[in-house]
Amino acid sequence: MIHKPYVGTGHKRLYGLLPVLFLLLTLSSCGAKLDHAYDINTALLRMNSVSASQTSTSQAHGFADGLAIPGETDFNKDNVTSPAFLLVPLGSDSDHPEALSYSNPYVKTYPASITKVMTALVCLENTDDLQKEFTVTKNSVIKVSGSSTAFLHEGETLSIENLLYGMLLPSGNDAAVAVAEATAGSVDAFVRMMNEEALKLGCTGTHFANPNGLPDENHYTTPYDIYLILHKALQYDEFRKIVGTTDYKAQYKDKNGMPKTQEWKGSNQFMLGEVPTPDGYKVLGGKTGTTNAAGYCLAMDVQKTASGEEYIAVSMKNESKADLYTNMTNLILKIH
Repeated sequence: MIHKPYVGTGHKRLYGLLPVLFLLLTLSSCGAKLDHAYDINTALLRMNSVSASQTSTSQAHGFADGLAIPGETDFNKDNVTSPAFLLVPLGSDSDHPEALSYSNPYVKTYPASITKVMTALVCLENTDDLQKEFTVTKNSVIKVSGSSTAFLHEGETLSIENLLYGMLLPSGNDAAVAVAEATAGSVDAFVRMMNEEALKLGCTGTHFANPNGLPDENHYTTPYDIYLILHKALQYDEFRKIVGTTDYKAQYKDKNGMPKTQEWKGSNQFMLGEVPTPDGYKVLGGKTGTTNAAGYCLAMDVQKTASGEEYIAVSMKNESKADLYTNMTNLILKIH
């Protein structure tokens, strides 16, 4: 059973493209343009390219009530050196909650394996039965040096739920391909669904080329768009359960139909206890990402334990893993 997204009472949903276009035009007119920022004209062309039949059934929800809209450059960035980051409340009684800290939230970045948050979201939105089994194809055999893997092999049969665990915990690029094929029948069809979902969410600084985040010049996003995607994904109980897990034992069938067991472990060092979380806060889940082009990246859900309030923290383009976790620690300390 898939948990349906929650819509807060008293909040009016804004439909249509006009609110999104208004925000984009506003952002393009305030302050100097960022290097490598997403081009406003490209964004408008992308939005105008959506056919009338598409928008009649899946209109873009503008930047609607309950979503933070940070400024374009920097705010409250003391002690955080990430080139691009964002800290915002996850839920708020305010129509537009205020971002607590950010730098370059709209700059173009490579998402690396944070891509898999969108892959999970599209799967959950389009799969009725997560226990349905799928047989891994040869397309999951990825021969890229350093590619993260769930160690799946062609001919093995797993439930879609197990594939999601294999994609989100050990960050298996092979599992991401299997999730895509299990959901849409092919990787190409699934990537089209990813880009359609990005448009619906208002992620006009985003374009996906694959379901796993392997390097591609046409595969990019922004810290703000990652916030929009993670905000939506966290509305699904299954997603929260998986990213809130530190280790998982998967049981499935090998290519001969015989039982097979494999253990997968997450990579968030806060959750693993390898980096201490500041007192009074708890990391509920999230996704890491690392490539040479992207740097060290992390998007996660943080809870203030005294109040139960949750916050989304996104940190991109860090030069090292140590820098990433130092910056994330300092971001958490900005929660009040």
